[in-house]
This record gives sequence, structure tokens and C-alpha cells, in this order.
Amino acid sequence: MGALVVRILLCFVPCVAAWYWLAPGADALVAAGARFIAGLVVRDVVQETENVSGVITFVTSMSVPGQEGVVTVDANPRLFTYGYALFAAIVLGAKWRSAWWSLPLGAIVVAMVAMWGVAFDLLAHLVRSAPAALHARGVTQGTVNFIALGYQLGTLVLPAVVPTVLAVGIAWKEITPPLEASAAEPRQ
Repeated sequence: MGALVVRILLCFVPCVAAWYWLAPGADALVAAGARFIAGLVVRDVVQETENVSGVITFVTSMSVPGQEGVVTVDANPRLFTYGYALFAAIVLGAKWRSAWWSLPLGAIVVAMVAMWGVAFDLLAHLVRSAPAALHARGVTQGTVNFIALGYQLGTLVLPAVVPTVLAVGIAWKEITPPLEASAAEPRQ
């Protein structure tokens, strides 16, 4: 097990570098997915998205009473996609033979997690900055509570847990020792 941990740690740094370099390529996909998810929770909340220098800006259809213009919300998708480096390090460190299909699968799953996280980051920002405008659109307290739960899951839980569980599930045979070998070893 110690050799596995060393291999994962050795893979982690290059995986973080690759993620940092490649992550901007997924920003448009994450923005489109987040816009779709946010629209499912609060209908037609986003008018347009802008993606500049790794920051997704959502131009909403909401305005704050007493102020001119509409509310814009910035989101950093890197806060929600860092789990891909962890996923790739576990899969590659476990010497898993089918990394050719699991790495793209992990990228898709991490992108979906990022879409969720960015969407609920947007919605949570609207709950904090424009609660009256949300209420005027018919958003109930139950929806606000759902937004709070979605935000907590999308920020604290899903970005790290989902890629890790997926990687361990994919590389399970490489990570766990065979039953015969572990049963034959004497306990100390």
C-alpha cells in the first residue's frame, strides 16, 4: 500500500500542472451547463455568459430594486474542477491499464460537478445580493433552501468526493490486494 501512495503522490504534481494548463478549455462547457442548471432552478435567470481570463461572468435578468442595470455574477470554475487532478493521479498512480477511457470519463464527470458548483454559486450569490428580486420572481423559501443545499454540496462536497470515489471505483482491483495474499499474511 505504501508504494501505491508514493506512486499517487508522484503523479499528483504533474496532474495538477496538466489540469491548470488544460482547465481553461472546459470553461465554455462549464458555463453552458451551469446556465442550464441555474435555469432549471430559477427560470430564465441568465441572459448571457461571458468567459474572460478564467472567470465566467453571468449577466442575469434580475435587477436590484433602487439600482440601475442588472446583476452580474462572476464565478471561477477552477474552484470546482480541481478534483480532476486528484482523479487522474489516483488512476495513473494505481497503474490502471485502462486509463485511456477512464481519464476522459473522469473529465466528463468533473465537468458535470463543476457545472453544478458554478450554477449554485451563481444562485447563492443571487440569494445573498438580490433576495427581493428572487422573491418577486416567485422563488419560494423551499427553493432558497434547495439553493443553499446545492451550494454547500457543489462547493464543499462534490468537487473532491465525486472524483475520488470514481477513481477508487475504477482502479479498485489495483488498489486492493487480492484476498488470498492478504489472508496468507500473518497479523501482527
